[in-house]
Amino acid sequence: MKTIFDNLTKEIYEFEKKAGFDRTSKKQLIKWLEKEVNNYQKANNQVIKKNKLIDIVVLVMQIARRDKISLDDAWEKWWKKSKEYLK
Repeated sequence: MKTIFDNLTKEIYEFEKKAGFDRTSKKQLIKWLEKEVNNYQKANNQVIKKNKLIDIVVLVMQIARRDKISLDDAWEKWWKKSKEYLK
């Protein structure tokens, strides 16, 4: 069932196209992701942490789209594998 991540990824891509970010390289997105992770680690309040986490999620979705990876498929596989730990 592909809906959650794939739909969000499509919405983000539509935003990227309108803002001109669709031409941003995967390499640049990864640099920004590293920067946002570092900023999250340094954040000392919940508002900043919340904002940084959303930035991280959006960047991950942008990277996945460039690599043609369905995060819905990845999510389903992760859950199947992770259920082993619940036994």
